[in-house]
Amino acid sequence: MKWFKKQYNKMSMLMRNNSGFGWDPIAKTFTASEEVWKDYLKSHPSHSKLREKSVVDYEDLKIVVGGGTATGNGSIA
Repeated sequence: MKWFKKQYNKMSMLMRNNSGFGWDPIAKTFTASEEVWKDYLKSHPSHSKLREKSVVDYEDLKIVVGGGTATGNGSIA
């Protein structure tokens, strides 16, 4: 589970904290201009695989280990 969380955190950091990135649900890849990728990879060189290949598990990881938490809003007692 730790490995899955680590992988998801890499991917979600890319989407959450960086303007210019998008997700292509058909190709299952992260999209951005060349300049955006260069800037991001300067500070996160270990994330270069996110640019190179498709990430077929991203949507599943988002469901399983995503940051959602239950608050109880809308529940019926």
